[in-house]
Amino acid sequence: MELFVTIVSPHLGTSAEWTDARLLYALEEVVEKELNRHLQVAKDWMPHEYVPWSDGRNFPGIFEDGEAWEKDQSKVTEIGRIALVVNLLTEDNLPSYHHEIASLFGRDGAWGTWVHRWTAEEGRHGIVMRDYLLASRAVDPDKLEQFRMAHMSEGFESDNRHSMLHSVAYVAFQELATRISHRNTGHQSGDPVCDRMLARIATDENLHMVFYRNLLKAAFELAPDLTMQAVRDVVVNFRMPGHGMPGFERAAAQMAIGEVYNLRIHHDDVIQPVLRFLKVMEIDGLGPDGQA
Repeated sequence: MELFVTIVSPHLGTSAEWTDARLLYALEEVVEKELNRHLQVAKDWMPHEYVPWSDGRNFPGIFEDGEAWEKDQSKVTEIGRIALVVNLLTEDNLPSYHHEIASLFGRDGAWGTWVHRWTAEEGRHGIVMRDYLLASRAVDPDKLEQFRMAHMSEGFESDNRHSMLHSVAYVAFQELATRISHRNTGHQSGDPVCDRMLARIATDENLHMVFYRNLLKAAFELAPDLTMQAVRDVVVNFRMPGHGMPGFERAAAQMAIGEVYNLRIHHDDVIQPVLRFLKVMEIDGLGPDGQA
């Protein structure tokens, strides 16, 4: 499916300074190209097909035959349970993420189409993960809902909302980090059904990473100094989007010990692959700011 957009140049005057507005305009053709590539390779999938519905049964509450949750009702490992909750709560904040990128990238043209497409695809992740957790009785449903309410009530503010380039750099790394976290959670879950579900989610996250990574590479060709500064700042100050959820520090430590996500994985499987693709050590024409 090809997307055709009309690009209207912003009134930027004669200034050579790369403002966010100018960068958005200059990169729109790249966004259109990457969006069309994404639409050609992304495959639709149905969240309900990945959920073991036959394992489900009523919980207590309005149903007289409801059965209370107990930890041993699920085959999911303890580290799998912890990581699944962290990953789901991270996905749950999608409304805040949409607000952040829509405010930065806009709602018109190729940028806007990508924002809405990305949001729609990401929405599947929270749906299928929650359905799986409840049907398989992998987590306490009452605590899960309490965590969700607490987490979403706080909202989310990106550390990089001040800059379009910083935001693009962040999501290039973050989408890959999320993919790795989902895949490793599946491997550690002890349940092949869970592993298959998270592999499907990870495929989406990888395609999202490729979109932003390619966009970041194009930004280096336009504004190498500013883009290098953005990459540097993001790498140095990176933190996962779920850092504000209740109990995140303890859960992150357990996930690190359990080989779901830790500093070694972050360096070897996230930072290094993106930097190698961008060829940051080979970029020419950097001024003092880009070399700092």
